Parts: sequence; C-alpha cells; structure tokens
Amino acid sequence: MTSLRPNLVKRIERLPKPTNVAGAMQPLFEAVSNAIHSTQGRYGDRVSSAGKVVVTVNTNRNKDDVWAAVEDNGVGLDDNNWEAFTTTDTDNKIQIGGKGVGRLMWLDCFEEIAVHSVFRTEGGSLQRRRFRFKLALEDQIQDLEEDAAADAVDSFFHVRFSGLRDNGYRAKFPGRDSFVFQHLTSHFLPTFIGGRSPQVSVHVGDETREYPTAISDIVHRQQKANAIETESYGNLNLTLMECDKVASADLKGRHFVHFIAHDRTVHSQCIDGKLGLGYFGGENDRVFHAIVTGAFLDNNVNQERTAFVFEDAVIERIINDVCSDKIETFLAEPLALLKGEQRGTIETITATYPSVAFGNVEELQERVPSGELKADAIYGHLSRERFRRDERQAEKIRGVLGRLKEGAADINTFSSAIADASAAIEDAEQRSLAEYIVRRKVVLDFIEILLEKVRDDTRDSSYQREDILHSFICPLRVKTIDGGDSKVEPAASHDLWIIDERLTFAQYFSSDVEFRKLSEAVESDERPDVLIFDYVHGLRQTDEPSKVLLVEFKRPGRTSYADEENPQFQVERYVKRLQSGGLSDVRGRPITLDQNTIFYCYIVADIVGKMDTWTFSWQRTADGRGRIYRPNNGFHGSIELVGWDQLIGDARARNQAFFDRAGISGNSFFAP
Repeated sequence: MTSLRPNLVKRIERLPKPTNVAGAMQPLFEAVSNAIHSTQGRYGDRVSSAGKVVVTVNTNRNKDDVWAAVEDNGVGLDDNNWEAFTTTDTDNKIQIGGKGVGRLMWLDCFEEIAVHSVFRTEGGSLQRRRFRFKLALEDQIQDLEEDAAADAVDSFFHVRFSGLRDNGYRAKFPGRDSFVFQHLTSHFLPTFIGGRSPQVSVHVGDETREYPTAISDIVHRQQKANAIETESYGNLNLTLMECDKVASADLKGRHFVHFIAHDRTVHSQCIDGKLGLGYFGGENDRVFHAIVTGAFLDNNVNQERTAFVFEDAVIERIINDVCSDKIETFLAEPLALLKGEQRGTIETITATYPSVAFGNVEELQERVPSGELKADAIYGHLSRERFRRDERQAEKIRGVLGRLKEGAADINTFSSAIADASAAIEDAEQRSLAEYIVRRKVVLDFIEILLEKVRDDTRDSSYQREDILHSFICPLRVKTIDGGDSKVEPAASHDLWIIDERLTFAQYFSSDVEFRKLSEAVESDERPDVLIFDYVHGLRQTDEPSKVLLVEFKRPGRTSYADEENPQFQVERYVKRLQSGGLSDVRGRPITLDQNTIFYCYIVADIVGKMDTWTFSWQRTADGRGRIYRPNNGFHGSIELVGWDQLIGDARARNQAFFDRAGISGNSFFAP
C-alpha cells in the first residue's frame, strides 16, 4: 500500500506568522507551558513547592544575538513523551489543551534548537536523550544520542533556542528586557495566581524575577468568583484583581479582561472605555485586570492557541452580559467618583433626545455600564433599552388582542391591560414628540444665527455658512455614481416645514433647470449654494397631479437682481413647462399634470431693493409682512413671498405651543 507523504516544511510555512510581540513570543511560551505541565504531571498537588522551571532569555534591539533556554524538573522526555514529540498533531496532551503544534512553532521561529533531557525508565534507571531539532523535509531529529545517564541525579528537560527567523518573528520579538517580563507575566498570569504553579525563575539580561512571588508584588487585591452559570457559554470562572500600574505598562491601555484557554492568555480585551477610569487608588497607581476561564473557551481556541475561533462579538457579549456586574461591584469605590460625570452626560442626552428618557436619571444610569462616558455609547445603551421596553409592551398588547379574539379575557382583565398599554403608548409618543419638538427649536435657533452671519458677511467666507443653511432646507442633493458621473436625488430629510407644514413630508421631484446642469454646476468651481438659491424646486406629497408645491430661495440680504430673475416670471415660466408635459422627474419618470393641478408657490427672500419693487402691487398677507400673488389665468394657485425674518417668526409662532409644553420656549439653544 502507498501512503501520502507529509511535507513538514510546507506545513510550517503555512502556520500564521506573528503580528505583535505576544505572537512572536508564543513559541517560547509553548516551551514554558510544556515545562509547567511536565512539573504538574510529576508532582501533582505538590507542584508549587517541588516543581522548578528556569527560563533564560537574551535579547537586544538589534536582534543579532537572541537566544532563550527553558529547563524544568518534570518527568523529562520519556518514551511516552518521545513518541508524542516525534508525531505531528499528537493528542498526547489533548486533555490539557495540547494541540500537538508547539514544537512546530519552535521550528517556525528559531533556526537552532538543541534538546537535552534525562528521564526515568520503567525500571527506575535514568536515561538520557540529546539531539538537535532542525527544520527539514526529512530527518528533523539530528545527532540523536540515547544512553544511560550515570552522572545524573534526577529527571529534567532542557531546550535552547537561538537565531530568530526573518519571517515575522525577528521583527516582532521584543528587543527590550522589560517587554519580555511584562508579556510573560501577562501570559501566565492565570497560572501564577491559580495555586498550581511551580516555582518559575525568569532571567532576562541582568534581572531575575521569581514567580509566582513576583505576581503578589503587583496584585494588591484579588477576588475569585464562584463559577458563573450562563446559558450560552456554560460555566465561566471570573477572577478580579486590583494591580499596580506596572501590570499594564506594555499593554495598549490600562484595564483589561484576559480570556484564558488551557492556562494560556489567548485574548486581552481593553475595557478602558467601558470603565471610564484612568489610574485609580490613593496614589493613582492602580489598574484593573480580570481573568475569564471555562470549558467554552478551552473548546474554542485555535490550534496555535493564539486566537479564539468564535466571532469577536462574543468577547464583548461575555464582558457585557457576564462580567460587567461583578466588575462594577469590585470597583464600586473608584466608579462611584465617575457617577456624577456620567449623570451630567445622561441629562444632556435626554434633554436633546427625550425619546430615550424612559425614567428618571437614576433609572437610566442603571441601564448604562458604570464609567461609560462616551455620549454616543450612552445613547446606544438607552436606545436599546427603550426598544426592549417597547417590544415588551407590544407583546403585551398582542397578547391581550389574542385573548380577546379567543374569548379568554374578561372585561376587567381586558380593561386593565388596555389601560396599561395605553399609558405606555402615550408615554412613548410623548417622548418621541418631545424629541421632535426639541429638534425644531434647535433648527430655528440655528438658522436664525446663520441668517445674521450671512447678511453681515458679504465676503467669500459667507459661502460656507450658506452651504450649512443649504443643508437644512434644500430638498435635493447631488450624488456621485459609478464612473465618476453625478445625479440629482431627493434629500433624505429636509426642514421645509419652516415655510409651510404642508412641506413637512413633501418629496423633491423637479427643478426649473435640467438636473444635468445642476450636477455640472456642483462639479465646477461655482459655489455650492447653486443647489438652493435662485432655482425653483418642485415638491409633492403624492404622485397624484392634484397639488404641487414650488419653492424658490433668494440669498439673504440680496438687493439687486437681473430682469430675468423676477420671481413671478420665473415661477410662471416653470409652471407653464410643467403643464405642457415633456419633463422628467428626479427619478427619470415623465411628470404628468393637468389644467386642474393647484400650484402652491413660495419665494423666500428679503423684501428689499428690486424684490420690493417687483412685488409692490401684490396683496399683503394678514400680518402685512408677506405678499401674495393669485393669477387670474394660466394656473390655479398662488405665489407667496415670505421674508427670511417672517419665515423664522411664523415657524416659531406655529410651534410655540409645543415649545411651551416641552418647557423649551426660553433662550436660544445657542445663547451664550
């Protein structure tokens, strides 16, 4: 029979290469893990007193003489371990998370690997194995020596690595001694604090640290929770620690939740944003670290033990759904200092967006993670809670209706349920209406300021303010399409209710200039206000031809016009074109109107200069400030001239009752 031949070199070439320091240290970490497991296997519950591991690392910033050695007094490379070592993808240590690829990562990282081990045979004598481990298609075990270890007194395993390969490992391996200590401390933190760690001596350069004793020097407070039962992730264990800030010195952040699989740190999630804490404690030198372990994590780590196989969102869900409450309790004192700042942010949000104010500030704060200070994140939490409440209320209403249809609800049950549902619906509607009213007040306050600035500043710098004005009230926009061309589209939203409430839900459909020319004008060096001023914009609420709304804006403060810019003639010319047919709307469909279509036309301009002269004979509006022209022939409808100041004043008057009811009728939102 013929078998497939494995290609170990290609297999190792396809292994993921490191993208950070932790990844580059993973092969060394694998050797340290093997040493720890070997001592645990030999000494069991006595490992903390009898187990010994020595790690030595030599590095520098040039990476020209990097080497490392790991030695332990575990069982050594006995026949069982030797069989596993010489078999790729072994399941020898599968129960403790071994994937059989650790020594493949050695070959991927280091050019030279030398192994020397002494072990006890089944008969009790000491035996030696010594060899070089090389990356090659065949004969990876070289210069193998196997003989009696007459001079040895105990079993051990020693491996020495040297020469970083230039495949990502050389670039990412730490060149500073402190980085080695910090990443090793972080990586093996769960092992060092778990009570089953051997004594680990780490020598880097001129410094030596003894673990787990060195961990106690930086962990000032520790709390291990009982197993937390979860529906989605099984039992998870959470350890909470208050540490010296040196624990985060070489990490990108201050506070972390470490996710551990098989005694390895697989992922460290920074939670600075969620906590909102900087350094805390009496000396402002403390940071928070948590460790999460469990079978779910052990079963969902990749073979290199460098990443989990589930989506990143699972990490966030575990932190939010499982850890947050425990973390908040553990950090109650420093987080309490942040409550006041968070409260102020919530009050600001609910004042602007009342739809998420489903309770008092204290109740709202309970729905936001402690220490969360980012306004958009707080709004997101409140919005989700409001959605959940609305869903629960909707389900209650559906249940009542279902029982009513089945005849299962008596009059008392039905009346009570409907009363509760009505109250909830009314409350939700009031919040939404309040938010809508607040936005109208903000828009009016802002446009009033813009009008003053545009009138006062006739320089080119005013164009920017006109563009902002355009973004509020212009019902169309130009969109770039594939190939670099442009097309005119209805704006997603506008605030033309300022002119007339009938325009609130009206959609843009036409202009008195070809859409192609509008697009070309925007792409040219002309000012962006071309889309709003001096053109007639057509809107309608439905596709029916019964009613059309036309709006034309003139720049605030303008006094002189060319003869062809007479707004009456401009509107009448466009109405005639619309009635004659042959025009297409913004979506390319034919515009179909008839002689019975009513045209409501609005011209917004300061009534001064030529505008005043042209419209002098028009009828005055009831308040005497505006002017109306009603044609005797040609088309049904009217042309109303509205001054910019009158526009804002009338809009305020129409909405004043709402502003009063919402308690926002006072000063401008933008008042100093």
